[in-house]
Amino acid sequence: MEGSSSDIISHLPADVKEKILMCLPMEDAVRTSILSKKWRYSWERLPQLVFDNDFCRKARTATKNELLMAMYQVLLHHRGPIVKFKLSLFALKSCFEIDHLIHFVSNDDIQELSLLIQRGQAYKLPSSFFSCLQLKHLELRFCTFNPPPRFGGFSMLLSLEFQDVAITSKVLSTLISSCPRLEKLKLGSCKIFSFSNLEISAPKLTSLVFDGKFRSLSFKNTPKLARISLLLYEMFPSQRYEGEDLSNWVTLFSGLPALEFLGVDYGCLELISAGGVPERLPNTLSNLKILELNFISFQRMFEVSSIFCLIRSSPQLEKLKIGVLVDEIEHVNNVANFIAVEGWLADISFNQLKEVEMREVWGTRAELEFIKLLLGKSPALEKIVIGTNELFGHEALKFLHEVMRFRRLSPLAEVYYSNPEEDLDEDYFDLDEDPDEI
Repeated sequence: MEGSSSDIISHLPADVKEKILMCLPMEDAVRTSILSKKWRYSWERLPQLVFDNDFCRKARTATKNELLMAMYQVLLHHRGPIVKFKLSLFALKSCFEIDHLIHFVSNDDIQELSLLIQRGQAYKLPSSFFSCLQLKHLELRFCTFNPPPRFGGFSMLLSLEFQDVAITSKVLSTLISSCPRLEKLKLGSCKIFSFSNLEISAPKLTSLVFDGKFRSLSFKNTPKLARISLLLYEMFPSQRYEGEDLSNWVTLFSGLPALEFLGVDYGCLELISAGGVPERLPNTLSNLKILELNFISFQRMFEVSSIFCLIRSSPQLEKLKIGVLVDEIEHVNNVANFIAVEGWLADISFNQLKEVEMREVWGTRAELEFIKLLLGKSPALEKIVIGTNELFGHEALKFLHEVMRFRRLSPLAEVYYSNPEEDLDEDYFDLDEDPDEI
């Protein structure tokens, strides 16, 4: 009928209008009130309030008072429960007025809370925050977490993410253990618990990302923990920790029966290797499928020993990813000789290994010996990807020529070369040609 299409938007079902509004920045959601009488109050019943840099057009340049007044206006007109609340405004410094916002949402059965402070001093969480006992997802950035004595944790919490949060290791350990439903845990650059003991007891935890510093980390009750990523990004001389309680190969990897993905970096390996590297772990990582090692130097004996230890302890390993770091602390030939001898012993095997990725390769003899080992002892290998930003022209061709001459145990194994800064034409590469004459 003529003119009927002009008012279709007014007759949309309530759930459809809600989905549309939740996809819009808050300022635009409020402006939908002018569409028609049936849209006038729709935004006021939104179950989520998101105050981020898309909240309003002046969000990045507005003063603190302007931002606070804009948010207070939204809260003043809001009706109904608030299930999700997010505050992440670059222009808003940490201030006590945020307490009012937290108090407002704490009166509802808030289930998802993201409080990402980006400027000023660390925000001290108010007492009202600790009454949000229906929380299922919590994300905090640049806050101080100091709960009252009677706080019993968040019994409904499924995911927890702390970034630059000031908290003691004792409080954090207690918090984790008092969240029995916790499935995902992410800790990044948290301040106070650096170099302190941290115990993780979480029976339903499946994923852990730890990007920061620790002195001792242990897993006490984590039967479902399948993914672990530990990144320290820092070198830890072992003599700094003499007489201290440190994580080691035994304490760190015990109690992880379900582990499928493990990611560690150079700093983590140095810390746990302070007391030496065992040939293999006392507890086999029988479900580990993917091993990712970052900033690994093939010029350091303990790092290569660490790789061998993890491989020996992971009989089901299918994918190996290594990011290479080059330094001059040890002579690379010593490590190359070690790989050439130790790696070919009978108890080093890659029976299930299908894919290998090595990034930032420099073409050292130790790296070549390791690639040779992988190709020669991996019966199921399908591909090995070698990435580098440092080998060009003649050097790259010499390196690839050497790799292509290695014996391959798997008839399916293919070698791929990747350099984002240079494309090698395959016509220029001839296995029958002497690389010294290229």
